[in-house]
Amino acid sequence: MTVPGAPSLFFLFYLLLFLPWVALRSARRLRAAREGVVARPSRTAIWMGTLLSQTVLLTLAWLVGRGFGYDIFAVHTPQPRHLAAALGALATCFAVRAVGRAIRSPEERRTLEVYAWAPRRPNEWGLWTAAVLIGSIAEEAAYRGVGMSILWYSIGSPWIAALLCATAFALAHSTQGWKSAALVFVIALVMHALVAFTGTLVLAMVVHAVYDLAAGYAIGRTARQYEQQVT
Repeated sequence: MTVPGAPSLFFLFYLLLFLPWVALRSARRLRAAREGVVARPSRTAIWMGTLLSQTVLLTLAWLVGRGFGYDIFAVHTPQPRHLAAALGALATCFAVRAVGRAIRSPEERRTLEVYAWAPRRPNEWGLWTAAVLIGSIAEEAAYRGVGMSILWYSIGSPWIAALLCATAFALAHSTQGWKSAALVFVIALVMHALVAFTGTLVLAMVVHAVYDLAAGYAIGRTARQYEQQVT
């Protein structure tokens, strides 16, 4: 095992330990909010916080990657097989989402936090869209790019590095519940495979953004339907 430099060690700490801890703490606070123990944060506060955290993650990934010559936006002329792989990855992500809906009862889906977070007003949609776009770049740069490279260099095994990054990525989404975190783990592995096959993060960033935007708008539409049923 090779020990990386101080910036890379700090980045691994932030990515593999700090962000999962923050997500687990947030999950406990949201559970307390559902039980009426504490006040639920506003959707504006949630998406402003998300936008800020994703901006910090992207900045750290860019700075640390730049330190050892990793270009998160490196791209080559895409070949048809690379575009086909990107479309296949996108389709797989939607298939995983369909599985997530199938393994939950209608009552369980109705109580998911993602419906409570879904934007309602134009300013919330603006913050949400910005967070999704920045997050799509930041998460691919951090988990599939810089973090993966550091772990691969340190451990010597791309397989273990990918599993560690995918696990951290899933834990960072634990506010959505353990079932969603398990599905996010699968999606993370799909994105690792896409990056390994295409040799660039850019296609993964595009796939990530398209999926999150489409899924988010679908969630927002369902959230409005739930509200109309209640009223």
